[in-house]
Amino acid sequence: MQKILLIGAKGMLGQYLAKTFAEDDLYLWDRDEIDITKPEVVKAKISELRPQVIINAAAYNDVDGTETQPAAAELVNGYGPGFLARAAEAVEAILVHYSSDYVFDGEKEEGYTESDQPNPISRYGASKYLGERAVRENCQKYYLIRLSRLFGSRGIGQGVKMSFVDKMLELAETRNQLEVVDEELSCPTYARDLAEYTRALLGSGEPWGVYHGANSGGCTWYQFAQEIFKLKDIEIDVIPVSGDKFLRPARRPRYSILLNTKFIPVRSWQEALEEYLVES
Repeated sequence: MQKILLIGAKGMLGQYLAKTFAEDDLYLWDRDEIDITKPEVVKAKISELRPQVIINAAAYNDVDGTETQPAAAELVNGYGPGFLARAAEAVEAILVHYSSDYVFDGEKEEGYTESDQPNPISRYGASKYLGERAVRENCQKYYLIRLSRLFGSRGIGQGVKMSFVDKMLELAETRNQLEVVDEELSCPTYARDLAEYTRALLGSGEPWGVYHGANSGGCTWYQFAQEIFKLKDIEIDVIPVSGDKFLRPARRPRYSILLNTKFIPVRSWQEALEEYLVES
């Protein structure tokens, strides 16, 4: 049994991680327990607890809001992980941190491997890449796991967002037609599968470094929506549109499929989505 500190425990991913690691000596912290943007607080609290593993599921996820107010994203997604990395190094803990497909520019149609060079095209993506660099530069024992389009049961923490899956189901309750962007090829990631992937990676003895933990396969937002409604047997007219149809300040990668070339493959996003829709 390991002593594990989970940060961001009230978020979507955090709640699944809490269940997955429930049999360990698990400490669940959220904003009320630790502010990862304050280095002295991070250092003091982690020095006192001395966990063997720190899992950081805290994140700032307002992609478009980051374009006009980047400071909050830079603190939470960028500098905060660096403060955690320093604290982890000081107590010789393993750090698990999550990043995003948005660190890539989206020009590689065949998808991105773990070793491809990030080149973010939005301020949100830049904040996530800043966090990646901060983790690598400040601790030796880390697993940096990239994901995309996270879905699962909504978290209970302050400012948590509804996933695309739940948003589509909510909209379908009051509309008989939806316009959905038929662009941006990426991989939906089921939070439960990502939590189990994290546990498997921690117990694997695999080398420290970057890993891709998204579900297998890719789709556009339109294709994602089609699959949701098909699996739920919902009759609705889904119309594919260009991303220019909606006012979105942040640029999105056109192609950002995360290729898992280093660890066990994760099941298809369609299979994961079906399980989530049956159980939710």
